[in-house]
Amino acid sequence: MEGVRITKKKIFVNHKNIDDNVVISEDCEILCDSLSIGEGTVIMGATTIHCKECIIGKNNFINGCMIEGSLTAGNARIKIGNENLILQNARLNCNDYLEIGDDVNIGQYVSIWTHASSMNVFDGYPYTKKPVKIGSHVWITAGTTVMPGINIGSHIVIGNSSIVNTDLPDGCFAAGVPVKIIKENIFPRKLSIQEKRNILNDVINEYHDLLKEKPFDATVEIIDDVKIKFSYHNTVTIFDCEKKEITGAITRYSEDFRDFLRYRGIKFFTGKPYQSMKPIWYQDVVKKYHLEK
Repeated sequence: MEGVRITKKKIFVNHKNIDDNVVISEDCEILCDSLSIGEGTVIMGATTIHCKECIIGKNNFINGCMIEGSLTAGNARIKIGNENLILQNARLNCNDYLEIGDDVNIGQYVSIWTHASSMNVFDGYPYTKKPVKIGSHVWITAGTTVMPGINIGSHIVIGNSSIVNTDLPDGCFAAGVPVKIIKENIFPRKLSIQEKRNILNDVINEYHDLLKEKPFDATVEIIDDVKIKFSYHNTVTIFDCEKKEITGAITRYSEDFRDFLRYRGIKFFTGKPYQSMKPIWYQDVVKKYHLEK
């Protein structure tokens, strides 16, 4: 577990396998029979994980959410794939099996349920306990609720505050209460080279503006259609946005740009957590009020 940063007293498990370069905040609490976490995963904030089996893949960022399965539910299990984003106050119930694919973005206050029961079933009230499966390349936006037994396909965007009570097919945009399919077969969309270059020009212009507030300067330019050349002093780093490959120097400055690309929806995974350099105004505030830990 080289490179793992955790507070062990808040991780209570019988069986664990935690890869390198995993970061777990000291505010987290994890209680499982079996826990597996892949390299490059970051678990931040007051995240709570309580279930029998929890499998989390590589390069995930999980911040301030609740993953929970009741002890009375028996085999409470969750499997989260690779390169996912799960944000604050999301609640993932895994009383039944919950499976999440790769590159899934789960927004704030999203709730995913595999179980629902509180009223007397002898009076005719419902009891529901069914698995939920979510494919890959899915964006579940803030405030959305996914009901038990739902299958969500891949390449899907779900609008804010929707209630997903029916299965969703691949490639659609869906929204509403209850959810309805608004457009079908729109994701993924093949972009032309010029469209990609327009995106990269916008990215570079925004980063150059951001550099005015950073404690360093760099040169960033497009080369060879959809590659980005990042230069700082005598170091050069090439980001191939088509192949998602990085060549050349890997420095704290190029890592700052890698994190900015992630923010702009262009993700390069290296097995290490993303890390950017704080702007000058932020450093001044931290220094002024002695906020360093």
